[in-house]
Amino acid sequence: MRLTLTILCSLIVVPAALAAPRATGDGVFELNNVNAERVVITGTRGAIWGQIDKGKLIVTDLNLDDTSFPQVSGADQMQYTADPSVTIYTGKNIHFRFSGAKYRFVIVGAGIDVTAVGVGQASLTGDPEAYDTGYYAVDDGKWTSVPLFKKIVPFGVQPVVPGP
Repeated sequence: MRLTLTILCSLIVVPAALAAPRATGDGVFELNNVNAERVVITGTRGAIWGQIDKGKLIVTDLNLDDTSFPQVSGADQMQYTADPSVTIYTGKNIHFRFSGAKYRFVIVGAGIDVTAVGVGQASLTGDPEAYDTGYYAVDDGKWTSVPLFKKIVPFGVQPVVPGP
């Protein structure tokens, strides 16, 4: 079932993504069947979509003034927080997508598949109790095992911070 869903999504999403113009400096960050103690993906622009077999998704919309908002389905529970920009989803077979604005997604769980396009960075920490932590890739790079210790992975052309 999962393979069928993945193939179906790729037949719809990939042609649309390839047809859309990419902004200069956009990169691609992907997760494949990741079992994570914690994944944090922060994007300064672009889009993110994916699914979690089982776990928790904490979504932060870093710009509440725009008209974009995350689309999340399949969660067993949805919890609002005191911060109106943060929503927590838990359960099995959670699907999500978000585009056009700044975001921060924190994911804890198993069977995590994500694609983020644009500019941002990811912080990865694999689940030490998992037999296999899964894989990540940046741009056209090779698939690499998710490490057990925190690793920061930038994607896209990072903005240059002027020095003193």
